[in-house]
Amino acid sequence: MSVSFWKAEGNIPIEQTSKSISVLNGLDFQGGQELRIKVPPTTAFIKPDECYIQGDFLVQEDANASYKTCLQLDETIAGSSIIKDISIYTSAEKGSVLLEQITNYNAMVGIMRDYDTNDSDKNKRALTEGATVWKPQTRGTLGTTRSSCADCTATNPYFTQTRNASGNKVAENLEFTTTKLCIPLETGIFRSSKVWANMLTGLEIVITLEDAFKVLRPLDTVMRNRRLKLNPEFHSINGSTAPDDWVSGSGHQTFYLRQTNSQLTPETCGFVVGESVGLVDPTNSYHTTFSAPAVIEEINASSTANGGTNGGLLEVKLTASVDLNSGSDIAGGWFMYSDTLHTRTTSYAPNYKFSNVELVVQEVDMGSSYVQAVMSGMKENGMIVHDILSCQNYKYSQNKSDVVANIRLPLINSRAKAIVCQPTDATVYHRKDLMNGHQTYDIGGTGNAEDMTLFAVDQMRGISDHLTDYQFIYDGRLQPSRPVRCAKTSSKTSIDAQQLIETTKALVQSDISAKNLSEYNRNFLVSRALALGKGVYDTRNKDFNLQVNYQETTAPTKNHLWNNFVFHLRRIMIKGDSVAIEY
Repeated sequence: MSVSFWKAEGNIPIEQTSKSISVLNGLDFQGGQELRIKVPPTTAFIKPDECYIQGDFLVQEDANASYKTCLQLDETIAGSSIIKDISIYTSAEKGSVLLEQITNYNAMVGIMRDYDTNDSDKNKRALTEGATVWKPQTRGTLGTTRSSCADCTATNPYFTQTRNASGNKVAENLEFTTTKLCIPLETGIFRSSKVWANMLTGLEIVITLEDAFKVLRPLDTVMRNRRLKLNPEFHSINGSTAPDDWVSGSGHQTFYLRQTNSQLTPETCGFVVGESVGLVDPTNSYHTTFSAPAVIEEINASSTANGGTNGGLLEVKLTASVDLNSGSDIAGGWFMYSDTLHTRTTSYAPNYKFSNVELVVQEVDMGSSYVQAVMSGMKENGMIVHDILSCQNYKYSQNKSDVVANIRLPLINSRAKAIVCQPTDATVYHRKDLMNGHQTYDIGGTGNAEDMTLFAVDQMRGISDHLTDYQFIYDGRLQPSRPVRCAKTSSKTSIDAQQLIETTKALVQSDISAKNLSEYNRNFLVSRALALGKGVYDTRNKDFNLQVNYQETTAPTKNHLWNNFVFHLRRIMIKGDSVAIEY
């Protein structure tokens, strides 16, 4: 037997260069607007999975708002949250054929970011995509769950809080800063690792931006409706080792905070100068009523308060003395929360500016011999075929009174891999109510003692909402053969294993590695793998239904918009100057 130590390879040397392509229709964009980017056929070959959108992002606070608060993008979805819908066409020279289109794109990316993640991924996205991560400097000390939306230090990319030489917050200290976002495109074409022959198609990308109030949110450490036990605790009005309560009917301009929840320095306090505040008792039953808005003028580190222990307590000084009219004395352990959005603001309309937007394309030079081989191959075989793992959203609206719903899905995909159904909250909220989590969906439920409150501040994630079970019907039979129970998960006190198994299988088939299942109830999914391994399923001419039952003691609380994401292999066939799509 002969052994060959040398083997002829078919690899060819390539050169890869990065180039930026500007937006066609403007320089600055805001929520609700549309941007277009064209990759001309002269950019012959690209490496799609290394391309990304980059731009400068700036939060614009409501100019008419009387009070202030910190705002940022969703801590996990980050820059991708501003992309509502995305469509990709061939260039006009190639006939403007729609290659793929994903509606509610940010909700789909939310599934990827919540389930396909680990600490390394989170830290990398914090560097590039505008995500924020859990910081030990602002950690909770009262047993709350970890929050990645509590960074009020200098590492938060969306704002800065200036302080004087002593480290105190004085004057107007909140300033929103410009953040560079590098947003990967999670579409079928741009998730592919194969070189894309752009010379044969050209590309035009059309992106619709999401409304600002649906993607901006305050910090968890200042909201009453979001991890209340992570907020600062009231200590006293005198900062002494013998603390004095704030007695009902009395007026004060200064009070002190406990050192719990990392309230050790003004930097780690999420409140800012100009923010209206309130106080609520430890059971979240009674809140303060002041004679006038309690607006922060200064947050100081007092070296003498509480005997100077550990540098003392934080001192909160208001713009003026206010009388407590609520009828209950404020004692140690009450939580301070931001009243800027809760009750003090009747209308709140922040916005954002996304400017200097470019598509960074990784162009590869395949060499003239490869180009000739591609063209000759198309002449001999008649066409060039690209298979991409794309996603199509079949939306369905369900009223909360539909406790037994039969969701009919008109699927037309010939090579489907999995279906991932996401029941989102479809309630119409006032801007400030959604941002502040006021009367939105209760994620934590009554058993959420560790956080006290945990209400949703977005409508891009799935809600279980007291779902009892679900079952698909296709191929003329029930799939799976028995209903998938969800009652324990939707009760928010336990877990249904079968539902997680079905979700994991569907995500893996969708090329979403289910590395993290901790968000199983904060982004609830109803899923089904339509094939396993490299298999596919033809959904055409099938009566495809999803049956969901809400038979629990507590009825559904919200109307639902179902995002039914079907992950499938889409075939793009290039023949001469024409492009055809096989779904």
